Amino acid sequence: MPSERKVEKLNDLLQEELSQILEREVEFPENTFVTITRVAVSPDRQYATIFISVYGGAEQSILEILAKNIYNIQQRINRTLRQRPIPKINFEIDREEIRREIVEKSLAELKRKKEL
Repeated sequence: MPSERKVEKLNDLLQEELSQILEREVEFPENTFVTITRVAVSPDRQYATIFISVYGGAEQSILEILAKNIYNIQQRINRTLRQRPIPKINFEIDREEIRREIVEKSLAELKRKKEL
């Protein structure tokens, strides 16, 4: 079974490669910004969940665009990575990032009220 270090390295590599692919090869609606917040590769390196945040667009439509392009994205990753096995990728909205933003907004609001 691969070490945690190898999985972490693969997480970082996938995030870097996929960020470039999404920026260069996937067309999103105008004024929509998609970022990869984190990558979670399974311990056996067979699967990778790519967590994204969407700004300025509908999350569901972005997931649909990614689903339409998944074959090309996966093929590009398959050609780029030298490691085997290459995980099968899946995109999900990062709900933790959404929760983090809500907490940050709440804290900022509390701080603002305290200053008044």
